[in-house]
Amino acid sequence: MVIIPQENNNSRHKKRVAVLIGSGILLVVILPFIAVIFSITIESLFSIPKLIPIPFNIIIGLILLPIGFYWSLWANIALYKIGDGSPVPLKDTQTIKLVIVGPYKYSRNPMVFGYLILWFGLGFIFNSIILLFGFTFSITLALILFVKIWEENNLEKRFGKSYLDYKALVSFIIPLPRAKGKTE
Repeated sequence: MVIIPQENNNSRHKKRVAVLIGSGILLVVILPFIAVIFSITIESLFSIPKLIPIPFNIIIGLILLPIGFYWSLWANIALYKIGDGSPVPLKDTQTIKLVIVGPYKYSRNPMVFGYLILWFGLGFIFNSIILLFGFTFSITLALILFVKIWEENNLEKRFGKSYLDYKALVSFIIPLPRAKGKTE
């Protein structure tokens, strides 16, 4: 376990809180707002048909949004409280302890899972083909590339065999039960 001096610990805590708030505003408010405006504008200009009839789109979206928000929030809280970190892996905010409980028991990337469900929900709420397929696909691809290329390598270096063992037991993004015969 890493021991952080109290003065440093207060500074680290403030940085982690700032990163949580900043990344939350960017990823849950600003980026979706821009995507919704862009999608609605393009679909209107090119008379792109709606995805499914109203109110079914709203019902599906209202089911998906809280599920995605729940998984993302649960993952962030676990990283913050258990891992003593944040979702942004900067030097002063990265997790100190490997988190393998809570949502991380079912997915190595539950935050990504939740975020993608949020995007699906937005696509349905706004009945937007571009938002549902274009933005969700682009964000999925970007997140998978980031996680596979940078984050997994970083976690392997920082947590070694513990992370490799965990990686062998738990699914990449979609929450799945662990394979039979595998224990914690």
